[in-house]
Amino acid sequence: MLESAHSPRRMWLAVIVGVAASALAACSLTPGANAPETRENQPISTVVPDGEPISLTLTHFEADGTGEAITRLIEAFEAAHPNVTIEPRYSAFADYGKNVKLVMSSNDPPDIAQVGQAHVMMGPLVQAGLLRPLDDYAQAYGWADRFSPGLLDQLRFTPDGMTFGQGDLYGASLGGNLVGVYYNREKLTRLGIDPAMPDLATFVAALEAAKAAGEVPIQLGNLEGWPGNHLLTDLIAQYDDVEAIRSWIYGEPGATLDRPGVKQAASTLQSWVDAGYITPSANGTAYEDGTTKFINGEGVFMITGNWAQARIDEEMAGNAGFMLLPPVSAGDPARATAALTSPFGISTRTEHPDVAAAFINFMISADAAPELLAGGYLPALRDSAATAPAGTAQEGTLAGWQQVAAADGQALYVDWATPSMGDDTLFPEVQRLLGGEQTAEGLIAAVQADWAEFQADK
Repeated sequence: MLESAHSPRRMWLAVIVGVAASALAACSLTPGANAPETRENQPISTVVPDGEPISLTLTHFEADGTGEAITRLIEAFEAAHPNVTIEPRYSAFADYGKNVKLVMSSNDPPDIAQVGQAHVMMGPLVQAGLLRPLDDYAQAYGWADRFSPGLLDQLRFTPDGMTFGQGDLYGASLGGNLVGVYYNREKLTRLGIDPAMPDLATFVAALEAAKAAGEVPIQLGNLEGWPGNHLLTDLIAQYDDVEAIRSWIYGEPGATLDRPGVKQAASTLQSWVDAGYITPSANGTAYEDGTTKFINGEGVFMITGNWAQARIDEEMAGNAGFMLLPPVSAGDPARATAALTSPFGISTRTEHPDVAAAFINFMISADAAPELLAGGYLPALRDSAATAPAGTAQEGTLAGWQQVAAADGQALYVDWATPSMGDDTLFPEVQRLLGGEQTAEGLIAAVQADWAEFQADK
């Protein structure tokens, strides 16, 4: 339930917080850059003013269930604050990351923007002085009490935008996301395959059985490049040390991805291609089209994230399940490509930072949690008691998320490591691997070279 500006509790909560020195430091730009006009040196309040019409714009790339959840939260916030209007602006993920810096530096930037973690989106925006630090709002609203220790580090950057995982808070995430394996229940039953697979060898045996029966073992649409990356990184999470992966993503000195576990993961993915386990048209099929094919029965398995869950559950009507990619050895801790969802930040040029922060605070509140869960978000709030209907893919994503969280098995996303890692290096290298044009060793060399060049320039 939302609180009005004049509720006694909200009035009691209203605070005026001076700007922290770190917030001022965040105005720093690279030499020669033009400092954007900013309102972050203003005192803040958690009260949403009433009476005066207030209009905000919000840009995001959430589609299907997660996008619908954001729409419903906007409607709920507007109902509680009739003088506030929030205009959502959707852009497909494939284009969003390439354009977000231009959008945020335009003459009409959104007040609130979804800004992917790390160097993909958040770092360049921080470096350009386009995102407002949120530590003062986090303190006023008590965000640190809502999340488990360490989670908010995924949303921090040093004020120069160069070091990820440290410094000021620049966003808030609505939930968690998790990569795993969707499966077609009817096909598994017909093939005699038990989805409770103890180890990776059992999963590979299931792929072979599916192929022998004339099925597409793994459906994949990888035209955009990023979807195939998730097959590789989920294998890396099984074969390699999760702490070493995170150290590399955070850019810690001496970290490297040139390790035996990573090579084993890339070699395994290559062997799946050679064995015909992955649909041969993957690189020519768009992600959404691949998902549609899986929903329509073309594929026994599909490896992707929980962002597809709401659509899959709706359109497959109880015929889909979800499981984590099994570990290399039975009994190993649950690990996966997983992290907080892409956070929402506030423009340094918004005229209404308090209202923007109030809406973000609402989106990450316990009041919003049921709507987020219904849309396919995984609960990131501490001590969440969320449940999912039995026999759905959501039941599997929720259970998998809880297992990975309990085992501290979130491997994060490898493409976060540098600004160019995703679109320029990792994604095309994975496409080449899937197309038989690259080796495991060549992929690792290209990815590590990108990382080393970025670290040297910091």
